[in-house]
Amino acid sequence: MATLESLNGMRSARVQGGRTLIELMISLAIGLAITAAVSGAYLSTASTARVAGEMAGMSDTGQIAMLMIGDSIRQAGYGEIIGSDVSFGSSNIDSYRTQTLFGGGAHIAGCNGALFVDDTSDTPTCAAATNANFDSLMLRFQGDTAVAPAQGRIDDCLGTQVPLEPLPANHLGLLKAASRPMVQNVYFGTSNGLSCRGNGRAAATDPFAAAQQLVGNVEQFKVFYGFDDVRFTDPNTTTGASIRSIRNAAYLNARPGAWDHVVTVHVCMVIRSDPDAGKGVSMSGSYSYTSCPMTAAQASGAMPETQATDGVVRRTYNQVFTVRSRATANPIQTF
Repeated sequence: MATLESLNGMRSARVQGGRTLIELMISLAIGLAITAAVSGAYLSTASTARVAGEMAGMSDTGQIAMLMIGDSIRQAGYGEIIGSDVSFGSSNIDSYRTQTLFGGGAHIAGCNGALFVDDTSDTPTCAAATNANFDSLMLRFQGDTAVAPAQGRIDDCLGTQVPLEPLPANHLGLLKAASRPMVQNVYFGTSNGLSCRGNGRAAATDPFAAAQQLVGNVEQFKVFYGFDDVRFTDPNTTTGASIRSIRNAAYLNARPGAWDHVVTVHVCMVIRSDPDAGKGVSMSGSYSYTSCPMTAAQASGAMPETQATDGVVRRTYNQVFTVRSRATANPIQTF
């Protein structure tokens, strides 16, 4: 018969005994499973947050760039009206007709897949095409002088104040000696992003400042134009007879005077994320996105779709802006 002492010893041995090997393996397996699940959830959340952050950043920069470009397009060709005087007879109408302080130079110009030869010129010409994905756009307008300089500034696309420029010598208006602030913004795309070169500087005789990048990681910057075919053929056509087609810059550059009949500007831009930001967005590793039109025919119809397999998130911006100075036909005036 077991004594009380032996029973206590057996109980103490059982209490002090460790876990078996099987129990340890089961515990370890459960711990690893929990760790893997938590890690997977963390990585998935981090990837989603990274993609969301990239998309939010692209959205902000893209919207700001489109806002800046659209603001310049709407003002293109604006010039303050300085009055008219036709009391000297029909022989002097041309010399004393209604004029604005726009004065001279192009109000809008563009290039297909190319840069301007000299983007400081107010009548720029296009260099040879180098990249079909990137167009160039020049916009020129008189800065509003209604706000006193002490209350506001007239700046270019880089936030630099523009100088006063004299009217050209061949200006036909009554006010021939005026100086006025003229804003000139040139937008162009490269493989590094979308840049702008403004004409802000201390004095009109000073050199233009270097261009600066507005948006990085731009894959496409394409510009097309709503063209008033009817009034280009017959400027005196009846109001309401306008038929607009979509043209590219090459078409307009080949026709003298065609830029004066551009009534809308269609701007498209594709921005990509940093590499690997979009990996894991789809199980297949590929997705389709809306890309910019490459031809006027594509710009007139549905936006093209492109397949991507590089794990990069993209965002496309496409907007039509009205050139307000050319939105409606000028009234035909006879004397």
